[in-house]
Amino acid sequence: MQQEIVPSIGCTEPVAVALCTAKACNILGKRAEKIEAFLSANVLKNALGVGIPGTGMTGLPIAIALGALTGKPEEGLELLKHVTSEEVEQGKRFIEEGRIEIRQQTGITDKLYIRIRCSGSGESAVTVITGSHNHFTYIEKNGEVLLNEPVTGSKEDKAENNVPLNFLTVYEYAVESPIEELSFILEAARMNRKASGEAMLHSYGHNVAGSLKNKHGLHIFGDNLHTRMVISTAGACDMRMDGALIPVMSNSGSGNQGIAATMPILTYAENESCSDEQLIRALTMSSL
Repeated sequence: MQQEIVPSIGCTEPVAVALCTAKACNILGKRAEKIEAFLSANVLKNALGVGIPGTGMTGLPIAIALGALTGKPEEGLELLKHVTSEEVEQGKRFIEEGRIEIRQQTGITDKLYIRIRCSGSGESAVTVITGSHNHFTYIEKNGEVLLNEPVTGSKEDKAENNVPLNFLTVYEYAVESPIEELSFILEAARMNRKASGEAMLHSYGHNVAGSLKNKHGLHIFGDNLHTRMVISTAGACDMRMDGALIPVMSNSGSGNQGIAATMPILTYAENESCSDEQLIRALTMSSL
């Protein structure tokens, strides 16, 4: 749970590409003159049409440009949270100068695969993220391999390293574990509630929450607990997909999954005046 429930700003795929770019440029140690991105089809699909935080723009080129110019890899999936308007303008010029190439990586089975090659002044650096959105498996500078940790392995290796989950295991862990062991999950609920509350103040993306809250939406769906659960969840998802500079707690590499695993539970618990322990255990089961 500690590995898979982490903060993220913006849609995870383009931010992960920005992170991989920032790391490559950090390894290069100088301003990159050219960036080449080789991405799996699934990353391309998920990243091309979503808002990039703080830019008012969509798609991969601006995410890559900002990762190259301003990104700090040590900030992980929150590396775009301090982007300024001046840096966005620099990123636009970087794109206009034709310094970015984006291609689909062929011959791979990984749904999540990001490979960035940056070059400048006759030097180059390569970084690869696979397995999870912030997990580097390969780093190279000027042909020297600095890191090579393939994420894939045999079925036997995976069986040794992974906890086998089924509903009974998840349920028993959620209801029987010491509450202090699970209480960190409240931070996920608080972060995603804040995002949901912000979404109610403005119109983001498809504005599903606004459509459900207006006169016509309430006439069709009613003002009831179920509708409020949907509104709180959809609002936060729309805000995130639109590129708002507000962090959410992601689950298994997806901000939308993190929102969907917390906001219905939290909305229900608050409506029913559930105790903190009930909420913690329900959020644990939902997140797992």
